[in-house]
Order: sequence, then structure tokens, then C-alpha cells
Amino acid sequence: MALVGLTGAGFAAEPPAGDFGKAIELAPFVVNGKPLSVAIHARTKGDRRYGEKFADEVIDIAYETLGDTSFKGLVIVGAKGEPHPVDLCRQFLALAKAGQLDPSLADTAAELEKGLGKLQDKFKIDDEEARKMGITFDTFLPAMPVPLAGAAGRLYQLAWAEKFDRARIEQRLKTLTRDELSRDELTRYDWVFYVPPHSTTARVLNDLVDKALQAEKVGPVKRGLIRTALFAFRPVINKAVEGLRKGMLFSAILRAQSKWSDEDIEALAKAYAQELMPDLKPGSGDERKRALAAIEKQKLANAEYAKDPFAKPGRLAAFDPGTYAPFEGEYTRDPKQSGFRFKREGDSYQWIDRHDKPRVFYPAGDRLLVNEDGTMTLRFLVDDTGAVTGVEERWVRRRDIIPRKS
Repeated sequence: MALVGLTGAGFAAEPPAGDFGKAIELAPFVVNGKPLSVAIHARTKGDRRYGEKFADEVIDIAYETLGDTSFKGLVIVGAKGEPHPVDLCRQFLALAKAGQLDPSLADTAAELEKGLGKLQDKFKIDDEEARKMGITFDTFLPAMPVPLAGAAGRLYQLAWAEKFDRARIEQRLKTLTRDELSRDELTRYDWVFYVPPHSTTARVLNDLVDKALQAEKVGPVKRGLIRTALFAFRPVINKAVEGLRKGMLFSAILRAQSKWSDEDIEALAKAYAQELMPDLKPGSGDERKRALAAIEKQKLANAEYAKDPFAKPGRLAAFDPGTYAPFEGEYTRDPKQSGFRFKREGDSYQWIDRHDKPRVFYPAGDRLLVNEDGTMTLRFLVDDTGAVTGVEERWVRRRDIIPRKS
């Protein structure tokens, strides 16, 4: 690890005044001789140690990714029993929708609702079996870290002042004005990141197992065996959860410190987090080295996407079905297996994956089709003679070529 804790000169960082600031201690680091000021907000020594250890590796990787940079950040480690910041935002929005907040806070409510919507979309549960078991976004929420930017950070400070008592928070919100909410002790930091208590991982995992066992109506003997197996694999699961948490902090730092697009940052964070997953990768056991290599590879991929960015095409108002007839048929990566099929279906076309439901596409050009929401295109490829050789599937951050089955 390239980070070394320091004390003394070279770091600014008087913590914010008041009760909230008393729980903040500077944990400055140096990366390649460059001071990076990071503070930890924690209520216990154990939480502080966890916060420092959690941030240490990510800050090192973020510095290497960004190049010659410096920043001041704050990691807040939540305490057992206090509400998650998302719950505080929901409480604020519920009062706003009920017309119980100062009208001057309407813009703040809109900001929070938009941010919360993006978070829920990003982590929504699409699996039908999971939904049948009652597994939702809220199942994972207690263990989910989040950046505290803008109004979310200010609401957290307000809740802190009210000792996280829901009734007191509600009464305070009802008298809150825009000017009062704008007073933010955290503006001195370039980024602020909230991490739930480390113990919440085990609680969420137990909740998931309970929901799964109840759905399957497993007997007491089998239930005990499953829990025993889960205990054995807990270190692996904890490593995976920590990898996801670190990927989210990495993303938050890049959003605050770089001018890269959201898509580029998400791709870089995904590349980093994947190298932290406990999947027994062959080759080098140097996790840091692997992570930096994966990030550099993704930087090159991002540059390639920038040369030819994804553009949402419009559907053709009218088209000749004969233009697309030559494209109908099967496409596969393995000649011995069926893979995909393209066929006409009424006024549209279907792209059928044998492992998934058919997807509907509409003509958007001579060899181009687009799905209903414009997030994916199919471009059919031809050789010099006009024979169809394959199809390029494309999304905003990904493309894939599938040959035509001969």
C-alpha cells in the first residue's frame, strides 16, 4: 500500500465546529509524497479504525487513476441504530408531498427525489424470483453506502443534531427554511461519503437467507445446514460486499475530482470493483496491481467510445420490409449452437436470444434498428458483395459483434 498516515504540518483541516465536528478526526495520508487530507467521522475507536482501513486502499487507487491531484474528503461511518441517509431523504420527501414543508424547499425536494430515483434505478431488483421472495432495494439498503452531496448531507447533519429521533426530526423539518438548510458544515470537503456500520452486512445477509428459506419452506434440519454453510462462506461474502463499497467510494471521488462523464466513471468504478471480488483469479495475487491495470485498460476503452459515441437514432416513419428481409435468420458465436435469431413481427422486428425473452426493434436506417427506449441498436454488417456477415449489438457503454450462422 502506498498510503502512510501522517500527523503535523502540511494538512489543513480543522474539523467543523459544533457537536457534529467533535466526532471528526483528521486521517491524513500521503501517496507518492503527495498529501491527501481525509477525515473520518466515527463514534467509536473500532468504527474509526474500520473507516481508515476502508478508505486507505481506495484513496491510493483514486490518486493513481486521477494523476497528480490533491483533495480533502470525509468518510462518515454510521452508528448502529441510526437511520440510513436514504430514510432521512424519504422522510423529507413525504412531508414535502404532504405540503408540510416551507414552500421555499420545493427545489430541494425535487433535487432529492431525482437523486433517490437514480439510486433506486441503479440498484433495482429485476429478478422475478427475488421479488417473489420479497427481496427489494430496501432489503440491501441498511448495508448500502452513499455519497452525501448537497441536500442529503445537510439533512444528515440536521438529523444528527436531533439525535436521529424521528419525531424530533419531523418537527424540525416542518419549521425548516431554505436559508437554514443551506448552512452546511461539510462544504470544506471536496467529497463526503457515508458508510453504514460494518455489522449491517451480517444483518442484511441473514435477512436475505430468511426470505429465501421462507419462500422455499425449508425444514429446520436443512435450514441449519444452510446457515452452517453460510457461516463458512461469510469471509468470501464480506470481501465481495467490501469490494462493492470501495467501488462506490472510488466512483464518488472521481465524480468530485474529475471532468469525466458519468458513463466513463461508472465504467472505471466497475473495472476497479471487479478486481476486488473473491473469484479466485489466476495469475498475480497483487490486488492493487490488478486493479490499476484494469483501470488503465478501461481508460483506453473509454477513449475509444469517445471517438465514436453512442447516439440514439430515431425510428423511420416508413420503411420497406424488403430492406430488412436479408437480415432475418440466425446469428451465433458458436457454429455448433443456436444463439440469436432476427425475424419480422408485424410492423417491428424481434431479436431473440435463446436464453432470454424476445426484444422488439424498429427500423432506424438501411441496416440499423433501435429498441423502444433507444438504449440499444442492431447494425447489420455486410461484406463487399453485400452478403450479411453478422450484427453489431450496441449500448451506450458496450458493443458486441455476433457472426451470422452459416
